[in-house]
Amino acid sequence: MSLWDTRQQAQAALAGELQKEAELLQEAFEIVDECVERLEAIDTLFARVVGLITVKARNLALGSYSVLLDALGQEAGAILRPLVEAIELLRYLRLDPTRVEEALDGRLPTAGAIAKRIDGEFQELREYLNSYASHLSLDLVAVRHLMDFQQLRLRLVQPFRVEVLRKNMHVLFAFLLFAAIEAVNCLAMAQGEVDLDLADRVDALRNRGASFIVDPLKEG
Repeated sequence: MSLWDTRQQAQAALAGELQKEAELLQEAFEIVDECVERLEAIDTLFARVVGLITVKARNLALGSYSVLLDALGQEAGAILRPLVEAIELLRYLRLDPTRVEEALDGRLPTAGAIAKRIDGEFQELREYLNSYASHLSLDLVAVRHLMDFQQLRLRLVQPFRVEVLRKNMHVLFAFLLFAAIEAVNCLAMAQGEVDLDLADRVDALRNRGASFIVDPLKEG
């Protein structure tokens, strides 16, 4: 089997049965990209710092997407945790823009402390990822995808399964949407006013993808 067989099957599905999911993810990335471009044009410390974090969030989301196309959903969880941290950090800075000094001076609180200060909602997810995805674990939950129980052998290549990829894309969409919302909110803070066009696009995207926004712990 070719190293990229699974990915090629996934890419074919993006143009077929997973086209709606692919289009929603594409639009979410486009909104994030536009926010980055506008933040880059604003000459303030706040805009520069949140722009940098938004780019990092985008890269993490894209990395997760790429890994999912190889059917490596468990490994994508290792990327999801820093993505969640980037989203929460954007909110932390937006709620008090003077906190960018903490970021520049290396005085930011831990990710857990930031989550508490912003009343973050991902603690249970963070604990799950800590146990089964972000660190090497031999717990059955973390390694069951590596074994073919029918053949009683190790599974070297993860097979393409359209429904598995669909569910994982739904999880990714939920967090990319969170990132887009925070990016739009940070841009509003940096500009001193809400960009109504971007806000409307995010709302429309959220409405179109409402059925895709899932609880990753239940899906996993």
